[in-house]
Amino acid sequence: MRTLIRVVLIFIGTFIVVAGWGWFNIWRSPKFASDALTLTACQENPAILSMEQYGAVGSHARPYVVERPDLVLFGAEHTKDPDDPQIARIESAWAQLDPTVALVEGRLGFLIPYVMNPVPTFGESGYVAKLARSDGAAIYSWELPKSELILELVKVYPPEQVALSQVLSPYFSNYRFGKPDDPEAFVAQFLNRAHYPGLENTIGSIDDIDQIWQQDFADVADWRETSDQWGLPGYLGEIAASANMIRNQHLACVIDGLVANGERVFVIAGSSHAVCLDPAL
Repeated sequence: MRTLIRVVLIFIGTFIVVAGWGWFNIWRSPKFASDALTLTACQENPAILSMEQYGAVGSHARPYVVERPDLVLFGAEHTKDPDDPQIARIESAWAQLDPTVALVEGRLGFLIPYVMNPVPTFGESGYVAKLARSDGAAIYSWELPKSELILELVKVYPPEQVALSQVLSPYFSNYRFGKPDDPEAFVAQFLNRAHYPGLENTIGSIDDIDQIWQQDFADVADWRETSDQWGLPGYLGEIAASANMIRNQHLACVIDGLVANGERVFVIAGSSHAVCLDPAL
């Protein structure tokens, strides 16, 4: 009986230690900056470039880095390679600014430190999150909550088109790193994006996606062979451009609010975001 009690106590103690370690160390999705901070009302900034204007810029530095005394906006070429030279540049720019706040692109998510490398898992945003956690800087996602972004998009585009864009956008972004082994299983993870308010009764299955694609994009490659690296076909490209403008306007507001509060801000984003925001900063 005593042996059993000892075993149970050891098990409980081990569980408490492991759970405590996990609570303080395992990564979870960072909060949205707009939800976690008190920011001033967002005013549209006409100096931010549209994607059409960005296209007219032509070639530009990659990565594209905007540096101010209290801000670094690091516009990266998306990577999942820990040996990418950009990683060293990110670390150098971080050390020079010594930021108090890190803003990352996307939502990141679950990661076990010391076991999982944040760069292959979450790209360059993962590395910035690692730096922030190591140095005790606050970390937030600069993104607009998905529900708010969708409500803005359906003011302009039919819900079915917005749903297709939202469900497939992670696949299109990931394709540049290599085609997933199972495209259908990859996209199935994001079918719930078609359940947001404003998108009800649009897409519920891979078959629905195939049907819409065959109807609207019969003259281009199948969605399984499509990347967003050089643009998307038809209304998908238009929706992506509109979404990027909404996101860029939101990011400018977040940056302005944090800098006005005396923070030193390090932002990691795709290079196009940095180019578009540079005139406005």
